[in-house]
Amino acid sequence: MGNTPSSKRKTKAHIAVEKQHPTSSQSRILDGREYHNEEDSGYLLPKDDQEIDRLHEEHFITKELLGCNIMAAGLKNLDFQAGGLNILDVCCGPATWLCETSLEYPDCQFSGVDMCDLWPQIIRPVNLGFRKANILHGLPYPDKSFDEWPRVLSEIRRVLKDGGLFQCIDLDMRVTTDAAGSSTNERHRSGQLISQVESFCTSKRLDPTAGAKLDMWLSDAGMHILQSEYREIPIGWGGPIGEAYLNIFRGILDGLAPWMKRDLKITDEVYTQRINQTAEYVVSSKAFIGLYAFLTQKPIDD
Repeated sequence: MGNTPSSKRKTKAHIAVEKQHPTSSQSRILDGREYHNEEDSGYLLPKDDQEIDRLHEEHFITKELLGCNIMAAGLKNLDFQAGGLNILDVCCGPATWLCETSLEYPDCQFSGVDMCDLWPQIIRPVNLGFRKANILHGLPYPDKSFDEWPRVLSEIRRVLKDGGLFQCIDLDMRVTTDAAGSSTNERHRSGQLISQVESFCTSKRLDPTAGAKLDMWLSDAGMHILQSEYREIPIGWGGPIGEAYLNIFRGILDGLAPWMKRDLKITDEVYTQRINQTAEYVVSSKAFIGLYAFLTQKPIDD
């Protein structure tokens, strides 16, 4: 998040209406769902309306768990109400966070960047803009133009203003279970798909434990950690949040279907059965995953 003064001040939230345009994203259809076609990106989940709904739901669960969109240290260090701040959301997805915060702080300028243009195409706040880009190719912004993971973090640090703030939130997707809640055979049978997904992601150089390593990566990147938060997200138990996250968890497994079926050499029917078994297992074993959130600052003397 940044502290570059805006060239224009906005006294209230306005809505911009644009003509809808067809997406220019390169995509492919697998099992009836749309996926990106960026060869150098390891991102495996779809880019369709079903995935947008899942990401919206994930945002609201994260917000409920943390109790905010912007962490307390961020609000303490920068005056969002006064305006004049530039805020960049990297890998913004459908821009749920951006739409909320840009309306809440109409005198700040918000930008989102993602390789898939899932953001609103017709109606959006006038202080909110988007750019389509693969951050592995570098962020399309000049040095120190914003104050807002190791290759990506270096890019984020590059565009941050000196003293700028960066809030990052990620998951440790390793599923932790209550071993006492299920038999050894059940854990092996029903939890097998979880292990297979973790192994597959690792084989694609995707780190399912990224959230748990954020503090180390941020420190290595030279960022000062001002605030850190950790929450456990129950999967299918423990109340409304757990029930909602079970839908998100199933959505992830559904989205990985083309890759996992090919890797495991199984049919649609068998894969669906394994998802159902896994869903029952995470509930009975009181499974959870970890959510990590950090508010950091780029040193002023850079």
